[in-house]
Amino acid sequence: MRRLSNRNLLVPAVAIALAAMTVFILSLVLWSQSVDQQTRTREEELVRQGLVSAIAEVEAAKVSETTWDEVVLFLDNRRDLDWADANLNDFYALGFEFSELTVLDPQDQPIYHRRGRERAPLDAATITVFDDLLAAVRTAETQRPPLNSAPAPWSTMPAPIQASGFAVVDGRNVLATATLIQPDTGAAMPREDRGLVMLTLLPVREVSIDLLAERYQLADLRTGLGEAHLKPGDAQVRMDVVQSDDPLILAWTPQRPGALLLRNSILPILAVLLTFGAVGAVMVGRARHAWRQQMEAQRTQTEFLANMSHEIRTPLNGVCAVAAALEATPLSPVQRNMVEIIRSSGISLERLLSDLLDVARMETGSVRISRETFNLADAARTIDTLLRPRAEEKGLTLSLVIAPEAETRVVGDPVRLKQVMANLLTNAIKFTGSGDIQVSLKPLGEDRWRLQVIDQGMGFDPARKAELFKRFAQGDASIGRRYGGMGLGLAISRELVELMGGTMDAEGRPGLGATFWADIPLPVAEGVAEAEPTERETIQTRPLRILVADDHPVNRQVVEVLLSEFDVELVLAENGLEACQAFEAAPFDMVLMDMQMPVMDGLTAIRNIRAKENSTDQGRTPIVMLTANTLPEHRAASLAAGADLHMPKPIEPERLIAVLQSVAEGQGAAEA
Repeated sequence: MRRLSNRNLLVPAVAIALAAMTVFILSLVLWSQSVDQQTRTREEELVRQGLVSAIAEVEAAKVSETTWDEVVLFLDNRRDLDWADANLNDFYALGFEFSELTVLDPQDQPIYHRRGRERAPLDAATITVFDDLLAAVRTAETQRPPLNSAPAPWSTMPAPIQASGFAVVDGRNVLATATLIQPDTGAAMPREDRGLVMLTLLPVREVSIDLLAERYQLADLRTGLGEAHLKPGDAQVRMDVVQSDDPLILAWTPQRPGALLLRNSILPILAVLLTFGAVGAVMVGRARHAWRQQMEAQRTQTEFLANMSHEIRTPLNGVCAVAAALEATPLSPVQRNMVEIIRSSGISLERLLSDLLDVARMETGSVRISRETFNLADAARTIDTLLRPRAEEKGLTLSLVIAPEAETRVVGDPVRLKQVMANLLTNAIKFTGSGDIQVSLKPLGEDRWRLQVIDQGMGFDPARKAELFKRFAQGDASIGRRYGGMGLGLAISRELVELMGGTMDAEGRPGLGATFWADIPLPVAEGVAEAEPTERETIQTRPLRILVADDHPVNRQVVEVLLSEFDVELVLAENGLEACQAFEAAPFDMVLMDMQMPVMDGLTAIRNIRAKENSTDQGRTPIVMLTANTLPEHRAASLAAGADLHMPKPIEPERLIAVLQSVAEGQGAAEA
């Protein structure tokens, strides 16, 4: 697994902490709003019930003065208005300050009216307010059972008949009540079929409003017609108004215990947030410091890997190249066998070194997938060409099946794709003693391709399939002893495929062979035409002049040995400065440049050579970066500086000779 930096681990922790604090604060706000809403609803219900009780109290007080034999006798029978002046003051003794009181005869004409405690003329507009209430009383009166005029006392008091409603009179908000005057025991009876009706107006604030405000601690209590007097967030009780579409609204500022608690919690919350912030700042500071240390460690590790690769590949280059050159000379069978052992051991060591470097770079997360345009089928054929001799040496039949659709240019990383294919094919050759190996490349649709390798080798136990793709693990403990290797190829291949956005899997049975496949997304390159083949020029008749720049004498000697059988003229330089000076003195057909050299490195030397070519309008000389620095960033730096090809050490003699032949035939090193 790739290691995560402390910084990457801290980001989720900080995000979770911030999310938790946000949820806590939002929950507290929502809870406070819920508490305030519940408090407001409770206050409104209490005030509504209290208002209903207050109206009932007013109506009950009027009943005691209107369902009374004496009032029937003096007002209905005798029309004694002086009696009314003297006795109707009982209302005020009960604590109700009626603003107006009116008595109507059976024909609903006023016979008595008083304003406050004084008799006064009646305003006709006041009577109009009672039209609906009066009609309700008269309707109920007609439905009342007939009154018994017998002198015997009634067994029960007649049911009160009255109607109440809120009204607006002269801009005043009042409670209007109409009550039928009737006997209580039958000592006096109305002289007509219909009785008298008493009308009263009571200011709203007299309807126990102030008592309600005091009882329930209502702040800023207001009454008004319509919503003009309302404020945002007010609690309210709405009451219908007689002869008006607008309601009478009793409004006040509700208590807000939730908001109060929230305000009181601000300082503790701020303290917690500041504490979290301080702790977070410390954690971020430490994480940044740890991250910088890790980046420095990764940089140091990368430099170490590069230096180790360079230092190991330099002597390994001498071993492999000299062994390859020695193999081409007349040798006895025993000597040839020894040379083959040296050469194969060097190749194994070089492959192991490459795998270890890949694993280390994956650990540090420095593996990058490039996006280049390349021919998909050609990439598969290249690996087939390289590994077919190894299969044939073991007597294996290797077949390559490429779908016609794969004969196209795609966008992806050709180097990594070839590495995956080479690993799969190498494994198939290693673990197959006899039989066939089939490599296929076919489309899966939606710019996805399947690279598949089928062998008839030893296979594997399906229960141990997961072990195949683990680092330093193999399907069987005895495999390492029998076949060698460190169990890195499949692990590296799967990680490379996943980095390319694909998947890798396998299936097999012990002794029945195995199938490995990789499904990789490789979009088809749009608008890229295949280059038309060109006729090769005739081979040059003069020797090729080749400039070789390398600070290590063994490496220079290796090149001399490998090219000794060819008609070439070598000019040797120990550093980039000497190479530039030699290039200034005379032209060359090809330049082999090392990257890491004293005085002047290879990248700087290539830039100087390309600058000279541009300034003198001379042709482009093929330059091959022949180096032990093999990381992808090294290859990218070489091409960016102006090299045509980046060739790693140990030198592959066949590849170097192919480049040499390409130059001799008039083609560029890049084509080779």
